[in-house]
Amino acid sequence: MKRSTKEMDKKFISDVLNHYNKYSRHDLVWRKKITPYRILVSEIMLQQTQVERVKGKFVLWMKMYPTLHDLSKSSLEDMLKLWKGLGYQRRAKALYTIGHTVRRIPKTFEGLTELPGVGIYTASAVCAFAYNTFSHPVLETNIRTALIEAFYTQINNLNSIEEKIHDDILYSDLVRLSSYKVVKECGAREWYYALMDYGAFLKKSKISHNHKSKSYNKQSAYKGSRRELRAKVLFSILHKEALPEDKRTEEIIDELVQEGYLVNTKTGYRIAESFD
Repeated sequence: MKRSTKEMDKKFISDVLNHYNKYSRHDLVWRKKITPYRILVSEIMLQQTQVERVKGKFVLWMKMYPTLHDLSKSSLEDMLKLWKGLGYQRRAKALYTIGHTVRRIPKTFEGLTELPGVGIYTASAVCAFAYNTFSHPVLETNIRTALIEAFYTQINNLNSIEEKIHDDILYSDLVRLSSYKVVKECGAREWYYALMDYGAFLKKSKISHNHKSKSYNKQSAYKGSRRELRAKVLFSILHKEALPEDKRTEEIIDELVQEGYLVNTKTGYRIAESFD
């Protein structure tokens, strides 16, 4: 693949920062009163969930669990009730486990990846946004679109499997861009916020290149899926309502018991109170 030139890099950096200076999303609540805990919660909430759906839930979460210490006194039942509407309840359980097993948020990329529910992206985001360090390149859907639009749209056949862009290539682009003085002076937090905002702007302008990335997997339909049924089963038990009539319900319940969400008692299933 053709590599970018310094002129292309400088133009890209200028475009990104100029857009950020004019249109940055400083109104996003998790970009205010920054702490490692607030950033970690927001990033786990934002995994595979749109910003607009997270805004209100994040505010409610911080009212109920404003610190990691408050989270340590939480119940899984209350957390799942609060989580309703965000989907992927495994993320709520990951935060529950973190709250009950971790005394402080790690400061290193390696330490963060050891937390439940925290992968490469979330760990790199916490390093950048909470600690303002370039510990590991931050790469997500908006940043992918920004990089591909700037450096790879001139390449033919990007829609073929062989020519799709591997994340390692985009990681190397981010490392190279972070070596520029203007980016270093900007700092990891502002630089990656700027990249995200620029990519989000491109998507609103109907420019999206995620399908050109090897890491891109189109999300399956939610309606009628196992994900939807898992949520229905959990919330039926949370609110003591009748279980969904579906041939997969028993299998889903067994799965939720195995994963530590539910406990089978003499009077029926209930939300687990510990992770024994």
